[in-house]
Amino acid sequence: METKASRSFKAFVIDLDGTLLDTTKDIGLALEKTLDCSFTDSQIDRFVGRGLKNAVKAAIEEIGLKNADLDALTEKLIDFYREVPVLHTKPYPGAVELLTDLNKKGLPVCIYSNKEQDLTETILGICFKDIKFSMIVGMHGKYEPKPSSQAIDAFLSKVGVDKRAALYIGDSDVDFKTASQAGMNYRILTCGTRSKKSLLEAGVPKDFLIDSLFEIKDLI
Repeated sequence: METKASRSFKAFVIDLDGTLLDTTKDIGLALEKTLDCSFTDSQIDRFVGRGLKNAVKAAIEEIGLKNADLDALTEKLIDFYREVPVLHTKPYPGAVELLTDLNKKGLPVCIYSNKEQDLTETILGICFKDIKFSMIVGMHGKYEPKPSSQAIDAFLSKVGVDKRAALYIGDSDVDFKTASQAGMNYRILTCGTRSKKSLLEAGVPKDFLIDSLFEIKDLI
């Protein structure tokens, strides 16, 4: 694996929620409509980050809803989310600059999200309409969800880049597991859906935590 010394990478696999975009409030709005109740910001922060189905599961456990049909509620949430995918959602500092720089240098980018495929594509089209992506991978598409490395292997094969020359960027323990399973170099953000403390407890090495996307500049 990579040492901490700076180096340049030739391809990038990037998580969406909590890494490039702060989507928490819009997911929260859809969740509140789905369950017809209100949640605090701190509650929603705890629910999100592991896919929409897990967000629903965490929310119904929080309110003590018994005998709930998780699959039906998840579909209901997705329907509400599709109606208003981007209201409060916004890029994290450095996201637009990073993607623009990667495009200018002709470096391939794969977005790898546990959000539904169509929602992932829609939200990217709204928030990063001028950015070109080599591959967009969401749930219920062609590939297994994280932490599977199936989509990563397909992307790197498509662009002809060895995994040792590629970098994974995410914000969660799931992203850490995904990158590790793929045998990739990685950086994990501490400003997304998981705190630095929780990431360290999950086993993410301190040297590979970053506080901002601007820190990726020296690795391009």
